Amino acid sequence: MKFNAAEFKDALSVLPEGEQPRVLSQLCSKHFSGCLKDFESPAVELVPALLPLAAKFSIAPISGFHVGAVAVGASGHLYLGANMEFVGAPLSASLHAEQSAVLNAWMHGESAIVALAISEVPCGHCRQFLWELSNVTTLPIIAGPTRTDLGSLLPMPFGAPRKTGHGLLDSPPTTLESIAPITNDAAQRALNAAQRSYVPYTNAPEGFVIECADGKSFAGRAAESIAFNPSTPAAVCALNQRNLSTSRDYSISACTHAKLATGLHSQSELTATIIRRISSAEIKTVRLEPS
Repeated sequence: MKFNAAEFKDALSVLPEGEQPRVLSQLCSKHFSGCLKDFESPAVELVPALLPLAAKFSIAPISGFHVGAVAVGASGHLYLGANMEFVGAPLSASLHAEQSAVLNAWMHGESAIVALAISEVPCGHCRQFLWELSNVTTLPIIAGPTRTDLGSLLPMPFGAPRKTGHGLLDSPPTTLESIAPITNDAAQRALNAAQRSYVPYTNAPEGFVIECADGKSFAGRAAESIAFNPSTPAAVCALNQRNLSTSRDYSISACTHAKLATGLHSQSELTATIIRRISSAEIKTVRLEPS
């Protein structure tokens, strides 16, 4: 999808007329990064009408199934999300729209989501991923005309709910340092991202930075699920931020992967497989250790 006003206007047609110019101007800004704000209407009332827009960002070359999601942050900002699939990579590398919206809010610094709207009913994979949020038992879920909560959608979850201050969005950072001296900004950003990873089950933080041909760069962090399979590698988190921005049509020129030097598991091979399918850029590695 190219960033053109005509296509956005069509996707925004169900929004209140007074909100359409405000949203369109943000979308067409060169600084757009998947976050919408400054509304006249209450943010939670707008999310169903923004789902067609979110679905425009979907990349689904395998399934052809395009899903959009919108998360409402405690700040009142709205965060778009869309599913992503990678041809030639394992299906488990796919990112679901709900994950995309939550990760987008996380990478923008939100500490809580107060509502989540999706264009399709959440699958079990996503329900388990959302279980990592601190307000999981009361989080409002809007799927089409249905309004429910995650506690109702996941009546027998795997794992106890996370306590406030220990969930995906609100966990404290860890302290890491590079084994070798940091020599460039991308390496430092990757280290910084790794320190904000959510890895309570493996304690194997990682950060990933993508640099694009337009000069912009995007960081991602690892986000784990107690069930493991809904976990998201840092590279996919970074690709999500790129996809939800005005840089989505620009080629990737460089990648930096910061990861723990010792750990019980590694995302390196999966990360390399995904990046090889979409770019010829080399992946530079920054090896980390606890400080």
